[in-house]
Amino acid sequence: MAAQTAVPGCPRHQGMGFVYVCKSCNDQLICVECVTDIHNGHTFGKLTEYVTSQKREIQQYIDKLSKVDIPKVEEDIRENETNGVQYQAVIRDIKRQGEKMKDDIDKNIDMFVNICTELEKLNATISEKNKAELHGYLREDLKPKLDRCQQILASGITADVTTLVQEIRNTSTAPPIHGRLHTVEFKPGSISTELLEHMFGKILVDGEDQSYKPIPTPVVLDEFTPSFPYDVCRTGLTGDEAWLSYWDSDSVYRVDTEGTVKEKIDCKVNVQSISVSQTTGRVWFCVLDDRSIREITTGGDIVKRFYVTDTPLSLGITSDDMVVVGMKGGIQLFTTDGRAVSSRAGGLCRQVAVMPHHMTSCKQTGDVAVFDNDGMSYDDYMADKEPDKQMYVIVMDKHLNLKFHCKDFSTANPNRSSTQSSKFYPYDVCFDGAGDILVAELITKSVLLIDRNTGRCKRAVYTSDKSTPWCISLHEDGTFWIGHWNNRMKILQYK
Repeated sequence: MAAQTAVPGCPRHQGMGFVYVCKSCNDQLICVECVTDIHNGHTFGKLTEYVTSQKREIQQYIDKLSKVDIPKVEEDIRENETNGVQYQAVIRDIKRQGEKMKDDIDKNIDMFVNICTELEKLNATISEKNKAELHGYLREDLKPKLDRCQQILASGITADVTTLVQEIRNTSTAPPIHGRLHTVEFKPGSISTELLEHMFGKILVDGEDQSYKPIPTPVVLDEFTPSFPYDVCRTGLTGDEAWLSYWDSDSVYRVDTEGTVKEKIDCKVNVQSISVSQTTGRVWFCVLDDRSIREITTGGDIVKRFYVTDTPLSLGITSDDMVVVGMKGGIQLFTTDGRAVSSRAGGLCRQVAVMPHHMTSCKQTGDVAVFDNDGMSYDDYMADKEPDKQMYVIVMDKHLNLKFHCKDFSTANPNRSSTQSSKFYPYDVCFDGAGDILVAELITKSVLLIDRNTGRCKRAVYTSDKSTPWCISLHEDGTFWIGHWNNRMKILQYK
């Protein structure tokens, strides 16, 4: 700030010094003569008090400059000087995370290679012992027997022939085996780019995660209305076909993205729910009447695989070809021939549930999700006939250990009205490529994305302005089938 030049006296009245300031004239300095001259009738203030206040204001400005403005600019200078250091630190963190993931992959590779190497050594030992046993058996048993048989047959002596036949009938020809050779195969897992991105982490730009932005207008690939009712939709091995079924129907249908029925299977019993094997593409279904679990073979034949003790309401086929069955009162894991699977703790793999419907399994993580309506219909729930009951989605790991319950997504959708704030009625579930859960929610007419680790809703990925979405299935190629209450099927491109 430029310094003011001192004014020795009043320019209008020679020899008079300043005594007052004129408040009416923007604090102009005046002498006593000015008071009765051009400033007559104005409001005045003492010069000493005015100067004191001005000095105080200058001091406050000095404090602001020295304590706030200058330190801030100096800090900005330092930040600009060290901006590259911050980015280098982020780059080091990214590389460190990548190296850790690569180390974990290398450890798995080493572990699998070591298993194969040890099995190879074990098989080599068993093989050498087996060959020694077999050579001895061939040399000391089988060839002498062959020579004796040829000699007796050539001699033709009746007594020797009949005796030899009796010996042959009572002699075992099973070769001695020291040990069984182990077989080994490698079953590759499904590689998911989305899951790798989820595991690797994210970069926050100005504190915001750019990876999960709302989809303003989902791309609709196809749309059609089947001539038959359905409440379950499950994609097959490809995203351009899906299987549809209805809980009160005895038929299941394979349709393409244009709604053309490619195959109709008459099951001759009411099909409660279906699931599609992620490895074979075959359809499995459960039957209420006889509590059976059945499979539709490639040729269209229906085979009863096993029975369960409680009423089956839903089922899912995992990527390990295990069968998860949702029954009244609980969820349990079985092999494809009906043997109950035990957990690492020794107990059966099972989870408590009331009425589990619409089950699904994640191909990437093995997690299992199912909707449990607590035995209450949508109409009764909306009418508050049993206010203590609550709808929820159960999310479990592949051993059916509980991860979390999804019970309330009241903040998930801005279209939810105030009267709906405490209501939540999911109906169907599926997983995306990162292992997060997609939920068809009836009240908001939305499909919601749920974080697989926390159970928190990230956002609504689809909201219908007409009929309610109530069955969903997402293929790993991004083909997203969404069936609606009015029987309309929409096929979208997910993300």
